[in-house]
Amino acid sequence: MVNEAKYKKWLFLDTLLIIGMWLVFVISETYVIAYVLNAAMKTGVEIPMILLGFFALIMILMFIINGIACWNVRNSIKEHMYEFTYYD
Repeated sequence: MVNEAKYKKWLFLDTLLIIGMWLVFVISETYVIAYVLNAAMKTGVEIPMILLGFFALIMILMFIINGIACWNVRNSIKEHMYEFTYYD
């Protein structure tokens, strides 16, 4: 017999872990792009608007792609959580 409450609790904790992982991705990628732009501005380099738009597009795509990847990991855990003794 499967303890549903136990499995749901551990799935919730795994979901929080996955959200935390996604936040680490978001923060680190934002930091890298902000650091590059800040370094360029300190040296007096004029950054064209097209390049800023390109950076924004890359950031948005990275956030979406990482979010989809993390969601797929969560769905895979949810789908297979009763097949393995992962939560026991």
